[in-house]
Amino acid sequence: MKKIFISILFAGFCIAAGAQTMYDAINLGSNNYYGTARTMGMGNAVTAIGADLGTISINPAGSAVAGYSQFTISPGAVFSATEASWAPSYNFLNENQKFSGSLTEKRNRFIVPNVGFTLQMETGREYGLKSWTLGFISNMTSNFAEQIGAKGVNGGEGTLTSMGAAMAMSAMSANNKGGMMDPYVLDLANPYDADYYWNPLAAYGSGFINFNPDVVNADGSVGNYYAANEFKQIDGDQVYYYVPGTLYQSSSRVSLGSKNDITTNVGFNINDNFFIGVNLSIPTINYTYKEEFTEAAVDYRQFPVTPEYMSDGRHVEGAPTYFKSAKYGYEYNSSAAGINAALGFIWLPTRNLRLGASIKTPTAYTIDERWGIRVDTYFEDSSQDGYSYSPTAENTYEYRSPYTVDAGIAYTFGTLGLLSVDYELNDYSVMKFSEPSDNLFSSDTYYFVNRLNKLFCGVTHSVRVGAEVNVTPFIALRAGYNFTTNPERTYSDSEGYFVDAAYYGSNFDFYENGGAYLKNPVYLKAPIQSYSCGLGYSSAGSFFADFALRRTVYPSQNFSPYDTYLYSANDEPIISPCVQSRRKVIDAILTFGWRF
Repeated sequence: MKKIFISILFAGFCIAAGAQTMYDAINLGSNNYYGTARTMGMGNAVTAIGADLGTISINPAGSAVAGYSQFTISPGAVFSATEASWAPSYNFLNENQKFSGSLTEKRNRFIVPNVGFTLQMETGREYGLKSWTLGFISNMTSNFAEQIGAKGVNGGEGTLTSMGAAMAMSAMSANNKGGMMDPYVLDLANPYDADYYWNPLAAYGSGFINFNPDVVNADGSVGNYYAANEFKQIDGDQVYYYVPGTLYQSSSRVSLGSKNDITTNVGFNINDNFFIGVNLSIPTINYTYKEEFTEAAVDYRQFPVTPEYMSDGRHVEGAPTYFKSAKYGYEYNSSAAGINAALGFIWLPTRNLRLGASIKTPTAYTIDERWGIRVDTYFEDSSQDGYSYSPTAENTYEYRSPYTVDAGIAYTFGTLGLLSVDYELNDYSVMKFSEPSDNLFSSDTYYFVNRLNKLFCGVTHSVRVGAEVNVTPFIALRAGYNFTTNPERTYSDSEGYFVDAAYYGSNFDFYENGGAYLKNPVYLKAPIQSYSCGLGYSSAGSFFADFALRRTVYPSQNFSPYDTYLYSANDEPIISPCVQSRRKVIDAILTFGWRF
């Protein structure tokens, strides 16, 4: 039987920071269309409808359908609530995993998801090209507002773990070129310029992890990192560390920002029954992410510690004290701009039947990001307290998003209303990170994550259904539904093991070198669903107004504040805590428009 261990700190600590993971790629590439209140009220099932500026991000031909010029602006609000619960350790193979301590965090914000105008020009022809339209529109296609908070006690059943221990294990393999972090690194004028991961470096600088130069490791090497909340155990000639008491632990995450398509559109009306449109769009992304994790001793007397570190070429021991708590903080900001093109048509084969389709190219983004971390450690003897703040790091890279295909069918019932159904496909397997185009001769820095993108991301399928009923010549009622599948897929391998992206990444060389092969891909059954309703008013003159509410329910997601690490005494995985979150969002949009 093969023996593969979970890697040390696969997701959180094995990179300096930044946002180049498979899950970041999915987050950047996914769409959650807003548009105008009319399109949102109908569930954005508008591929075959058009005539509204909110439709143009989905089908460029929508601008040509309206027989007039128009201007719209759509202010609104987002109300996001995320319920989260805690498990002190998590094993995905345990179907009866228990979570407790449910907390609900809310994050609200004001938005303007749509603003723009189109200008229609008549050609004067009776047949053929009867008019064409030029438009400039900004439509929001994703919103990142979310706040998550969870807390619990790491203790009771199973083995105790700590973020400090996870960071200590990371320091043991922290050098990007292999081997452990140099214990003299803090003597450098600029430690963060060294070739080490920043998380264990900050932990070392704050005293959250220490270095013992006298330990003989199992492989014969000398010297070991251990956490301030770990205790020494001697087994013959070997020294091991373990967490001796229970810890209060809390995790919080906040994300903000949005994605918007700034679009130049040209549409053409041919014989009033065939409409074609082209978009050239500049999508922009602004994203902020903040994370904090705290662990504190339930009884600090269970955590005696004598700080050990290297300074000026010698081993130094601090005064004996007790560990009380530590706090880890991470802040990330990014801005991005890209370019894509889209082509679409709407065809009326009969007076009432409408067919539409569009295709959008992948977006080529350039992303600028900045991040920094901090670690604060507190002891019973406050003179031993330590603080370490990293400088602000910066990076620029390129990202290719999925391509999108939309198809729709709609039927109008005279002046009574309409019914519309859309299907959308997004191919996430084409997502790719790369160095900036002016750095073409560099090595493939992102081979690892791009390989995971290709293997563990597939296509998503979205079904959108919308209806509109004109209760009077001036008032319309609307309703919609949206269902989107998850792009992530898992496998079984040739030896019968369950393999997800994290497991494959943890054992990357084993699989890439042919140790086993993947088979039987299965998509995660975790769809996103939304329900919407709306009300529209159209005056006898140029003014119109619409209002819509949408409720979106996201599937539950699990994340660990720190990663599973290996217990050095027996090489058994130490299972980290897990937060399970369930997010619900309500969007309220009000559109004001004028025809001219």
